[in-house]
Amino acid sequence: MKHTYPFLASFCWLVVAGLFAPAYGQPLPPMMRLSDDGCHLLTGDRPPQGLYDSATIRSLYLDFPQPNFWSLMTQNYTTKTELPAKMTVKGLIYDSVGVRSKGETSYAGTQNSPKKSFNISVDYALPEQRLMEYKTLNLNNCFQDPSFLREVFYLHQIRRQVPAASANFVNLYINGKNWGLYANVQQMNKDFLEEWFF
Repeated sequence: MKHTYPFLASFCWLVVAGLFAPAYGQPLPPMMRLSDDGCHLLTGDRPPQGLYDSATIRSLYLDFPQPNFWSLMTQNYTTKTELPAKMTVKGLIYDSVGVRSKGETSYAGTQNSPKKSFNISVDYALPEQRLMEYKTLNLNNCFQDPSFLREVFYLHQIRRQVPAASANFVNLYINGKNWGLYANVQQMNKDFLEEWFF
């Protein structure tokens, strides 16, 4: 019996690590990893990198060819129709992204203010186009949060307990004008599921 437990421990470790056999295991999702000693399965314990790196505030530039883009965005709010725009991030141009206003309370509550929340489809016209591996951006206006920290801080804190979206901040510029700081929150889609689950 003394030799049974080490065998079971090794067997479980191999299955969890996805190394047992191709027919029985699979690689761990990106948000899971084994502890350095191989005894624990850890989830969400490392801060996001890339697009959602919390140590970086990127500038995101949207340029609409239509001079009346704001009127069109307002008219398209209920139908959720996207307006094409050029997006520039770190000097790289992402052509023909789709932009629309989003939100319910955060949209109506800001009334005539242009500080709305935005959804950006990076793959709007080019299905394979991605911004640092992501095809959808959610720029939230932090409505009723004067600190602008609540959503990003909350998502950062709960990642060790439950699967949670990644989030950080971006500076948004529209047609050359600074629209200020936005919370950049990951879309809950297939990409999110593949990061957290088998």
